[in-house]
This record gives sequence, structure tokens and C-alpha cells, in this order.
Amino acid sequence: MPRLILPLLLCSGLLNAAEVPPALREHPLPEAAALKDAQGRDNGVRFVDLNGDGHEDIVLSNAREYGVFLFVPKERAKKNLQWNEGWSQVMREGKAGDANSLPLIVRADGSDNGVTFHDSAMWVASTKQQVPFTELLKVPGPAPKSPQESLKALHVKPGFEAMLAAAEPLVQDPVFIDWDAKGRMWVVEMGDYPFAPGEKTKDGSVGQDKVSDLQTGRVKILEDTNGDGVYDKATLFLDGLKHPTGLAPWKGGVFIANIPDIFYAEDTDGDGRCDKRETWFTGFTAGNPQHLVNGFCWGLDGWFYGANGDSGGDITCVKTGKKIALGTNDFRFDPRTGEFALEGGRSQYGKWRDDFGNWFGNNNSTIGWHYWLPFRYLERHPNVVVKSVRGDMNDEKRIFPASPPVRRFNQGSAINTLTSGCSPMPFRDTSFGADGEKVMFICEPANNLVHREVLNYEGASITSRRHPDDVGSEFIASEDNWFRPSMARTGPDGALYVVDMYRLVLEHPEWIPAEIARGLELRGGEDRGRIYRISKSGPLKGVTAIDNPIAAMASLNGWMRDTAQRLLIEKDDKAAAPELKKLLSATPAVRVQAAYTLVQLGGMTPDEAVALIKPLMPQIRASALTATGTQQDEVFGDLEKPLLKQTPQKTSAMAAMPAITNNNPDRQKVVTRYVQETASLSGDLKRGAVVFQKICMVCHKVRELGIEVGPDLTTVATKPREQLIEAIFDPNRAVEQRNAATQVTKKDQTLLTGQLTAETPGSITVRLPGGADIVVLRTDIQAMKTLTTSIMPEGLESVLSAQDVADVLTFIGGK
Repeated sequence: MPRLILPLLLCSGLLNAAEVPPALREHPLPEAAALKDAQGRDNGVRFVDLNGDGHEDIVLSNAREYGVFLFVPKERAKKNLQWNEGWSQVMREGKAGDANSLPLIVRADGSDNGVTFHDSAMWVASTKQQVPFTELLKVPGPAPKSPQESLKALHVKPGFEAMLAAAEPLVQDPVFIDWDAKGRMWVVEMGDYPFAPGEKTKDGSVGQDKVSDLQTGRVKILEDTNGDGVYDKATLFLDGLKHPTGLAPWKGGVFIANIPDIFYAEDTDGDGRCDKRETWFTGFTAGNPQHLVNGFCWGLDGWFYGANGDSGGDITCVKTGKKIALGTNDFRFDPRTGEFALEGGRSQYGKWRDDFGNWFGNNNSTIGWHYWLPFRYLERHPNVVVKSVRGDMNDEKRIFPASPPVRRFNQGSAINTLTSGCSPMPFRDTSFGADGEKVMFICEPANNLVHREVLNYEGASITSRRHPDDVGSEFIASEDNWFRPSMARTGPDGALYVVDMYRLVLEHPEWIPAEIARGLELRGGEDRGRIYRISKSGPLKGVTAIDNPIAAMASLNGWMRDTAQRLLIEKDDKAAAPELKKLLSATPAVRVQAAYTLVQLGGMTPDEAVALIKPLMPQIRASALTATGTQQDEVFGDLEKPLLKQTPQKTSAMAAMPAITNNNPDRQKVVTRYVQETASLSGDLKRGAVVFQKICMVCHKVRELGIEVGPDLTTVATKPREQLIEAIFDPNRAVEQRNAATQVTKKDQTLLTGQLTAETPGSITVRLPGGADIVVLRTDIQAMKTLTTSIMPEGLESVLSAQDVADVLTFIGGK
């Protein structure tokens, strides 16, 4: 605010000289916090130090609007790129009368309402109401809705209808569902999100001890006892878990992913509670619950498939005694023998297949990947060298939320953009879509929606596009900001079941500025959760038990066939072979699954199965053919073969890096010096863009500029400035597993150091600064090790001045 206005305010009587905050002489007020209203009356703005930092903050409340704005001093603005100096930290704001509004400071006629601030609270004399400063310092967010209110806020496409299949108190914090052969729904609840008791962020700035009895992982069994489509009975099967992410029924129990293990759990006495538990695999890396091992999806080969989650691990297979490094791969395991094998990866949350054995995954900023090159083939042909075993399905990132825009805790510039894509699941029934149309659903919890893609099998790799009925909109979008879908999967009845964790905050505090995280209700919604059933309008089918696996195998529903196949394999029911052979002339999806089941039961050879299903190309591809167990080499169709002819770059094609000549062994001294030197400097966005392009863009992206080898810097822009300076000059202090450097020594003594982006049985791919992907045959490798250091070099003080740092941080923050 220009200083010239101060005398006017003093003359108006709205401020006296003693009340003038010193900051008002230098900094503009927030737009909503004008001292006078349109009629020149008191607007309900008061200055008070809420957080005890010696700077006066703003509390606003009148008959139209309210707000709490914390003052950010220069030294704190330097630390965090999200805020400018002044009243830029918004704790809450909105229209008067909404769920988070404050008591009126001035009435509608402009008269004073008798509000004072003392004893760490806001006091209203007329009503004796008080609001503690601790409450004013919280970020409340939008109010939660009841299950019925949230159902009404759900937008679905014409011709479809939504109903609540389950809601609290039956379910709380659901993230994953599946059904057993009895028709019961099994629910995984991650009640310990974002922190299990005692967990903290890596820098230790935010964490939680035990703050709630619900702060634990759970598995429940739901039953619909009257067949009305609504689950009305819940049994707690198992609790005390740590960040469980998924499960799969097997025989009388379930396999559960629960860091650091995959274990088998069973109820042996029929009371619905787990009384038998066996660890099958252990060693999966712990960490951020959004990046943990997860699964499982039943494969046509009778194995369960799981996703890496970005964390990896050194896996011990308890049943076989084998030890396997997961690395950047996904995996599968045989529930009959305990064998564990690597699969192409790495998927973040969810690895799923279609009816034809094609596998899909994604990460938070990607619609989907198709894994076109099966590891089984590469194990037999280790000399086949490709840069990647997967193909991008759709580069589009635009999405169309229906929820009101809210202030993001990070990635504030990511508006209407895919930032939390997960669970890319093909819909496996004929009840949705046009005849022959194959669709996939992707959940986007940050933007409160479920996105729909149409799969295209006519290319070298399977691709997808936005559904033509969803132009400018989404298949499912909620007006409720608490709607957090984590899974949208085909149910046994042909409906789409959407799992809604229903949380206020679904961004891990690792990526939220600590000042904001400490004011958030991080567990808001811990006692809530919903599961929706989406179906074509019409009579309710209902979920029923499978009594006849052969009849279920003839179903057009993928879940029914999977369960039928599983039941037959569990019993090794070789007597079913004659009836299964009758299905080999059925529709393609049924024919394929019947053939695979026959192979597993010994009623058909792998090569006979290949001959039967190979004419179904291009829906059937190499991944499906190799999963039969065939040793044939001709498993790629004409569309896929060009992908095998990718020419890897030679190791000489290394990207140029700035010359680093000064490697100071005491990194912390360098960090301290730059923190001190930049404290008094103002950054320039344009100069920062030049610095970024000169020094940083060979390994990092900011918005659309640069190459993503290390983290996209847009996603860390809200971190405190000291942490970012530390990351620049002491990059090895804290290294995420997925950003650790891999050092490869070849037999010709060539040395490569970069990011390991892909692994196959015959080769690895190392991404160098500049984005060059170097493929190295395993037969050419003398030694390989994962370093405890980052791929980012030390010594950047030789090419970056303090002013350069101030400028580039301003550019990263976009201000």
C-alpha cells in the first residue's frame, strides 16, 4: 500500500497513529482486506500477532467475507518460494456464513461487534464466544459432506447412475477393494495415512505420534445381507497394519501388501477374524505411503502381479530362500510355490491387465503406460536391447474437475492438470461402452475425478485417447473437494466400483511447506470413507457367490472369469478340462481365459494355446503369448516388430555438463554461506530463467522447460529456501531411492553414472544428464552398484553466484 494512503486512514478515524502496523507502511494489504468498505465504513480488519513471531497478522470478518492472513517477513519469504514478503500466507478466506467463517468483527451496518483479541484468543463480548489463536492458525479447507450429500455432488455421464455401496461407519479410509468367491467385498483401509505413529518427514520438520485409535492399517470384510446392493455388515479381519496398499483372495484367505512384507492371512475358524498369518516376501522399502509396494492383479498365467511403487527393495522369498533385488522393476509371484519374478516397471500405484493379457501402469503425472515387451521373452533373449519395455499411451494431461478450486499446498500452478493419476484399470465387462469398445479408467484424487480413456490396439504399442463423450468433461467428477478416488474397478455384477478414501488432505506432508502442514488437519476424514457403484440405468443385478466355476468361466465379466480360473487352479481341478474345452469356441475373452486355464491344469500345451489365441492379434500380443509358457520365438505381431528395432545410443553420446572445478569437502559450510548471502538479495525471474537453462535444465524440468532426469522442480518449489539451497550445494544429504545414482563399470573399463530407468534380464538403461538413455548389455557389465549419492554433482558453487541462486529460485517459484 502506498505510504500516501496512511494519512487518509488516520484522518478517517479508522486507524490512529498508535495502531498503524509498521508493515503497513511498506506492504499492500490483501485484496479482500481493505480497511474501509464501499461506504467508507470500518471493513472489519484487525491487526494482531497470531503466531507470536513479532509481526502483526490480519484477521478480517464482516457480513460479506472473512479471512486470516499471516505476515511473511523478508527472512521467511526468502526461505519459501510460495510466499512474498507481506501478508501473503493465507490460512483461510471465504464468504461470510460458510462452514469456516469467523465471528463478525463489524456488523452489516458497519458498527463494531465488540470483538477483542487477548489471552491468545479472539473474543466476542456479546456472545462470550472465543476462537483460540491456534484455531485461527489452522487451514480449515472446505467442509466435509455426508455420504448422501457427497453422492448428490457426484457428476456421472448421462445414462449412468451412482449409488452408495458402502459408507462410514462400515468403511473408513478405503484405498483398495476386491471380492472373494462368496461375493464378500474385502476392503483395505489405510487409516495410518499420512503418518503411522512415530513417523516423520525426512527432514524431521513434520510428523505424528499416536494421535488416534484409527491411526492404523486395516482389512475388513463387507457383506450385503439382503441383496439390495448396499453392504450392511462389516467384520474387522485384521488391524495393526502399516500402510497396507492392496490384497488378493487365495484359497481361504488373502495375500496382503503391508510394508515391508507381502504376507498371507487366513481365518481358519470361521469367525471372520485373521488367526493365521505367514510372511511370504519381505524387504520392500518403507517410506512415503504414496510410493510403496502395491497390488495385486490376477494374471492369466495363475500368478499375482504387483507394482513397485517407486521404492524398490531387496526381496527375500521366504518359501524358496531366494534373494532378489527389485530395483526399478515390478513383479509377479506364484501363490502355489512362492516363486518370485521380476516384470517390466516401474508402476507407482496399480498394475492391471485387460482381457487379453496386456499390462498397464502409470505414475502420478502419466495417463498410462503399456508394457509391450515381456520379461519372459527377454530372459530367453538377453541380447535383445531396447531403451524401454513400455510405451506412453497418451501424452494428454488436461483434466476437467467439477470441484471448486482450492488453494493447493504444493504445485499451485498445476491447474486442471493430471497430478495424481493412479490405478489405470481396463473395464472388463460388456455393460459399458459401445460394442467392441475397450475403455480404461484412471483415478485422479487430487482433482476429485475419475478419467476415462478409449484403448486403441492398432499401433505398435497400445495407446489411448480421451473418450469422445468426455470432451471438456470427465466420466465421473465430484463437486466435493473431499472426494478422493483411489480405485475404479469392474465388479462381479458388471458395475464400476469407485473407492473413495474421503480425506481433506491427500498430499503427503513431505511435499507441503512445514508452516502450512502444521496448520492442517492432516487426518481430516479419518473416520469417513465411501464406495460407489456406477452402472447403466436399469435393474440392480447384485453380487452373488460363485458356485460353478465352469459356468462363471463363460461369463463376459472379467472378474467372474478370473475368480473361476483361480478356484480351478487352487484345486488343481484337472477334471474340469473337458468342460473348459467346450469354451474354446466362445467369445474371444472367454476363449483366451479358458485356454490359459487348460494350460495350467495340463489339458493343453502352451504351443496349442498359442495357436488358438494368436489369430486374435492385435488384441493378443507378445506379453500374452509368452505367459502361456511357450518357448516359441515368433510371439511378436507385425505391429509390434518395429519396436524391437530401436537403436540404443552409444555410450559416447554423453550430454555436456558445466565444468565443476571446486569440490569443497565441507558441503555444509557452502550451504550456510549461500543461505546467508542470498538472504538480502532479490531474485529476478528473467535472469533466473537464463541461469536455469545454462546450469539446471540438463537434469530438471520447470513447467514445460527442461529435461526430467532428476525431480521436476515445480513439485518442490514450495519447499523452504534453505532446503532448496541445501539440495543444490549438498545434494547427497538426503537422496530418495528413485533419484539415487547408479554406477556401471563396463568390461572395457568405461564408467557410466546416471539414473537407472529400466532393467531387463539382458540389459539396463541409464539416463545421463541431458536425458540421453544409454542401454548397456548385462554381458558387457563388469560391476554395477547403487550409490548412496545423488546423480546431481557437488561443487556447483564454482558456477553459481549468490545472485544466480536467488534468481533461479525465483524462477522455480514462478514469482
